[in-house]
Amino acid sequence: MLHNKQRIPYPLPRLTHVGYIGLMLMAIWPSAGLAEQEAEQELVLVASGKSPYRIVIPQDAIPSVRYAGEELQRFIAEMTGVTLPLVTDDQPRLEPEIVLGSTSRLAAMELAVDAASLGMEGYVLKTVGPNVVIVGGRPRGTLYGVYDLLEEKWGCRWFTPDCSRIPKHDPLTLPPLDEKKIPVLEYREPFTCDCFDGDWCARNRMNSSAGRLEDRHGGKVRFGSGFFVHTFERLVPPDKYFDEHPEYFSLVKGKRLKEHSQLCCTNEDVIRLCTEGLLRAIESDPDAFVWSVSQNDWFNYCECERCQALAKAEGTQMAPVLQLVNRVAEAVAERYPDKAIETLAYQWTRKPPKTLRPRPNVIIRLCSIECCFSHPLETCDLPANQAFVQDLQGWAKVANRLWVWDYVTDFHHYLLPFPNQRVRNDNIRLFIRNNVRGIFEQDTYNTPNSELAALGGYMTAKFLWYPDYDEDTAMNEFLEAYYGPGAASIRKYIDRLHDHAEQQNVHCSIWVPPTHAHLTDELLAEANDLWQSAEQAVADQPELLKRVRIGRLSVDYAILERARTAPNKEPLASLAKQRFGPFLQMIPVAKITRLREWNTLDLDEYRQGLAKALGIAE
Repeated sequence: MLHNKQRIPYPLPRLTHVGYIGLMLMAIWPSAGLAEQEAEQELVLVASGKSPYRIVIPQDAIPSVRYAGEELQRFIAEMTGVTLPLVTDDQPRLEPEIVLGSTSRLAAMELAVDAASLGMEGYVLKTVGPNVVIVGGRPRGTLYGVYDLLEEKWGCRWFTPDCSRIPKHDPLTLPPLDEKKIPVLEYREPFTCDCFDGDWCARNRMNSSAGRLEDRHGGKVRFGSGFFVHTFERLVPPDKYFDEHPEYFSLVKGKRLKEHSQLCCTNEDVIRLCTEGLLRAIESDPDAFVWSVSQNDWFNYCECERCQALAKAEGTQMAPVLQLVNRVAEAVAERYPDKAIETLAYQWTRKPPKTLRPRPNVIIRLCSIECCFSHPLETCDLPANQAFVQDLQGWAKVANRLWVWDYVTDFHHYLLPFPNQRVRNDNIRLFIRNNVRGIFEQDTYNTPNSELAALGGYMTAKFLWYPDYDEDTAMNEFLEAYYGPGAASIRKYIDRLHDHAEQQNVHCSIWVPPTHAHLTDELLAEANDLWQSAEQAVADQPELLKRVRIGRLSVDYAILERARTAPNKEPLASLAKQRFGPFLQMIPVAKITRLREWNTLDLDEYRQGLAKALGIAE
């Protein structure tokens, strides 16, 4: 199976328009004649260091609308050198103005905006005479509208918390605007340590549950404290209940389990305990939106007669779980109608039931953990991918609210080259075509600077907000900004890695080892040369050189770990001896604390073991 996309060589000319899948977009691109007419109506906001404009927000603006005004003021100043006044709408009207939020100015302009239709994050961009109006839903819509203006109209980009592109403009202009945009995804999370900064999240319009998003950012999609995932054991703790009530827990091979158990989901007392426990939790954390009632992170589902009768009738082990979740959700809806109850369709619960349906306040979060991620889920010939897509399509037909938990790193080897940059937008578009409304992309969340983490986080964010954003544009604009003159060599390396996996039809799970077929000794030797070229290209620019050397850790790790298994094989043996020192010196610089998900890195122990395996005397 080949991933037959036409590759666009680096560098790629900037695109002037990006398409949108799933975004409501009220805009008509003009014909040539109309374009000339509209060019005459173009608003000039700043020219030659001067501006007649000011920014107006409501006198009682919520924190995110006030912050929207501050962000617009800040970036216009950065682009033009001119700081526009920021005032509230109790000041006299003085056109021209940039009006943010539901101010009193709207009535004066005879402009009616149906705020309810915008939800929590939609917004309207409109020019009214000489004025610019941005009005969005609460709490994030107006702020997101400001970032749309900065990004789409003026070319700003926020690649990482410490790397952005803010173009200079003289003059700073706007064409006539009349747009309404509502994101198709209600939940967008690149779960990456490098992407948790609150400003970065907001500017890229990620409402990540793990992001450090504050009131000024409009908050986020927040899970109840302690109720993010795998909550059966929290709701009904075996240490508390098992000795007196073993019947609350799963029956496996004729025995009730206390360790690594699930719940007996058809037991009425279990349903009652889950309901009471969740209601208490919501009462103590009323601002959270979504609460997980979901299986523990292992197998051992209940094989009792009642659970299995229901599972057999519905054709899936999800049936007993969903029955419990629906009962809990029904009770929650009576007291807290604005809350959502989430459960996993994961491993043994992934298949949708025949007739049982999730309640309207239930979110099904479908997990792709078994799949290959070096090819698009939809077109990969691996049976695991085909089965996942079938389940996705099944849930799309029956779930009122469908989210996905997807995976974008190698959890056993965080630094190992992992050829999945090209599949991210394909998979996100697949999800959206199948009625998915929330996407959680689990990446390296517990250490910074894993394999191309910042690039992957940026690309993921781009596709979660703009599902049809061009893959090559996203990659090239990031590489150019982040690595400067080293970008061309790094892009060649990324293409070489992905081309090999595609052309050889190598499947990559999230646990592939360094000896897996997606890497070869020859490929790594070539990769080493390309990263060396990138270093040489930025040798006189310390900040860029540091970034390149951190990025190179991935190839170094693969060389060293493959050489560990064959320490006398060339060319890796020689390369490993060359890269041993630079690799270990950069690990603390990169602040890497883990090489795999569950183990904290002891750098001295790792160095000694690696040196011994490679025959390197220290």
